[in-house]
Amino acid sequence: MRLIPSSLFGRLTLILVAGLLAAQVASMFLHRGEQESMLSHARSQRAVERIVETIRVLEAATPEQRASALAALDAEDFSVSAVPMSQVSTGAAPGHLADEIAGQLGSEREMHLAGPMRFGPGHMGGPHGMREGRPPGPFGPGAGRMGDGMMRAVDIRLGDGQWVRVSFSPEPPRRALPGGLMTHLLLTIAAVIIVSLIAVRLATRPLQHLAEAADAFGQNLESPPLPETGPAETRRAAKAFNGMQERLKRLIAERGRALAAVSHDLRTPLTRLRLRAELVDDAKLREQIAADLDDMQSMIDTTLQYLRGVHENEPRQPIDMNALLASLAEDVSVLGHQVSVDGSATAPYVGRLSGLKRAIGNLVDNAVKYGQTAAIRVEDDAAQLRVIVEDRGPGIPEEQLAQVTEPYYRLDASRRRDTGGVGLGLAIARDVALHHGGDLVLANRPEGGLRATLVLPRRSARSATGSP
Repeated sequence: MRLIPSSLFGRLTLILVAGLLAAQVASMFLHRGEQESMLSHARSQRAVERIVETIRVLEAATPEQRASALAALDAEDFSVSAVPMSQVSTGAAPGHLADEIAGQLGSEREMHLAGPMRFGPGHMGGPHGMREGRPPGPFGPGAGRMGDGMMRAVDIRLGDGQWVRVSFSPEPPRRALPGGLMTHLLLTIAAVIIVSLIAVRLATRPLQHLAEAADAFGQNLESPPLPETGPAETRRAAKAFNGMQERLKRLIAERGRALAAVSHDLRTPLTRLRLRAELVDDAKLREQIAADLDDMQSMIDTTLQYLRGVHENEPRQPIDMNALLASLAEDVSVLGHQVSVDGSATAPYVGRLSGLKRAIGNLVDNAVKYGQTAAIRVEDDAAQLRVIVEDRGPGIPEEQLAQVTEPYYRLDASRRRDTGGVGLGLAIARDVALHHGGDLVLANRPEGGLRATLVLPRRSARSATGSP
């Protein structure tokens, strides 16, 4: 599974959300630590105040009233009991606790830390279950532990010499994360994600428009220029792209004019040579000259056709591929070659008619030239239209499959006049496929012969024309 998105939008969103989420989590834990520190201090102060009030009440009571006072002070989380001298703890109380109590009482009291003790039914108000350990709670390290089921106990000597033991639970058990804090955190994360998605989308939209404009220009020279709006960097990029588009259009227009001039200038001397060849008395020499002139004419026509390429200003239109293939098969069959068509396109294909006709025609011509027959098969679905042309020829060596689609590249075995061509048929077919957003795939058949697959994406064709 891919963890890092491939798109710039996805990566920027991931970076922003991850960074802000980490900041929120860190802030939550810092807030929680500060909150626990404040709560612990408040509970400590409350415990000290309860102890001070207990001492005042007991010291104000007469010995006869003290028993009833002890019973009245007993509560679920706070217990006071008289302690004989023999059971008084010898543990030293923390200095800050003694100072706090002495400060509020106005005079010092002798006290000893009795240590933690398990509390529960029947355990309040006595030393049962006491054990040695670090003093927790507000009296030493370990303050703020939740739900450990322990009472905190301290022995204090009253003004008249009586010792009492104050046992209490400094804090009730509480949840690890309060519900309000979790709700606040989730709402914050949701808001951060929404804002991040909007911000990143706004930041990456100009790049998406630039990519779409470049793709549209590659398929249609007359595509509109890119709007020069947005931030300064986006405007500069759009302006540079529009300038490049204009220069390319001028270059292609100049090339077209040059090709037309070259075509006219070459055809004129060739025509004169043909007329002069007719004056040659030697019939064999006349035929040889005429054959050479035919080869030259074919090379010039094919080269000019290739140089014009698929960039001619031909609009896209819905094409009945079934009718086109049937027409091509009929044209080749008239010349005495066997051509079959299997399968059909489920819907018209939006493309350039002359370019597709040239591309498929070149594939069929190659099949009948080198394999005597051509079998056309159509495979169509919502994503792609595939036109497959197979023959029974010798095929192409595996190491040369990638080279035969290069302009003017011909296999040594095919350098014969009877096959014709200058090595541009497959190059033109590949350029037509690429111009439609597809590709030309060549492969040798296991039973012998070549399989040429013209892959034409339907979605790319629809998007290029604005069709639904």
